[in-house]
Amino acid sequence: MKRTLAALLAATIAIMAWATQSSAQGEFEVQSSRARIDFPNGIVFSLDLRSAADLDDARLVYKVAPDGVQATGVAECSGGASTSCTFELGANRRSLIIPGAEVTYFWRLSANGTSQETEPQLVVYEDTRFDWQTVRAGNLTLWWYQGDEEEARGVLEAGRETLDGLSTLLQTSVDFPVKIFYYSSAQDMQAAIISSEREGVVTLGEVVYSDTAMVSADSAPQEIARHEIAHIVVRQALRGPFGAPDWLNEGTAVFAQTRPLNDQQRALDAAIQSGRVLSVRSLSSASSGALGSRVSLFYGQSWSLVRFLVDTYGEEQFAELFRAFKEGATTAAALEQVYGFNQDGLENAWREDVGLPPREAPTPDGERAPATPVAPPPGEEPSSEADDGGASIVVIVAIAALAVLLAAVLLGAGVVLVRRYG
Repeated sequence: MKRTLAALLAATIAIMAWATQSSAQGEFEVQSSRARIDFPNGIVFSLDLRSAADLDDARLVYKVAPDGVQATGVAECSGGASTSCTFELGANRRSLIIPGAEVTYFWRLSANGTSQETEPQLVVYEDTRFDWQTVRAGNLTLWWYQGDEEEARGVLEAGRETLDGLSTLLQTSVDFPVKIFYYSSAQDMQAAIISSEREGVVTLGEVVYSDTAMVSADSAPQEIARHEIAHIVVRQALRGPFGAPDWLNEGTAVFAQTRPLNDQQRALDAAIQSGRVLSVRSLSSASSGALGSRVSLFYGQSWSLVRFLVDTYGEEQFAELFRAFKEGATTAAALEQVYGFNQDGLENAWREDVGLPPREAPTPDGERAPATPVAPPPGEEPSSEADDGGASIVVIVAIAALAVLLAAVLLGAGVVLVRRYG
């Protein structure tokens, strides 16, 4: 008897669910749902349906893997009983669609208080200008369309070495599929990336998503591949809501290269020789490398700082530094925690290493005095000097005056703020 009642109850529930679904689906009869790649403009989503009632609302619900969050877009619809709807997802800085992006989407339709969703679909955004070929090494795949396979494999192997080597250094694991799109020129690549072309600056590589690197063949493509793949590993090591200063991010990416690029090394050597290196505090912001004249020095000096930390204090402490940032430590706190010095202490330790005297810092009374002392070598007890949180009124006024002067110069000269290499 109990079994009979249970069977009847289950059948009743099934019939009610079917009836509810049929009622909801009775409002809309989806005839087709498709996506068309319109490179380089984006993706055009289209829906054709028949409706028993006037359509109140039609939205495309989508998510761009791997970093995007679910979003919705209001569609444009026309027609009555037979309705066509479209939504365009643009490839721009707002939507961040690049080749290789996987977009999962479905339609949400509403009429007379009834809502219906279509089945999820997947579309991969592609650069349709070229006939792509692929080579693969483990979870790393390279797309290429020009040149020979040996060249493509050379870039792939450089990326593979970086993926493995830097993951070991930072004590992290990149266990998801990683992509490299290898363009025969920066000009070809320009339409596929987010960076805008600026006068006098050529973008040789870029990472937008945490799984995709763009690389051009113009100059040292294997080094550019190492640099961009390094950014993917760094993102994985820092995965979470917190980040790290730009000198550590970019310096680690250059460190992953077999050597700095020629212009980076030349800029560093010239700055050390003249004593006009950048301060570590200024290197913590990407804007330090934004001025065209400082781009190469920004990368070269950031690399030199990373090299100094790894060579002097070892790989284990370098990995600890990344863990401190991942847990949310500030730059000063992370350096104190791992190395026992703050940003000024790091700067003077590095300056000593490259043969420069300590940088003088202003004291509260306006006199000049050496900054935080150089940290002791590994094995000795480090000091726990904290960052100086204050500055004299004289210094503040001077900084403000310099900022106004610099702004006037930039406006008058029409200087373009740029960054290069990713």
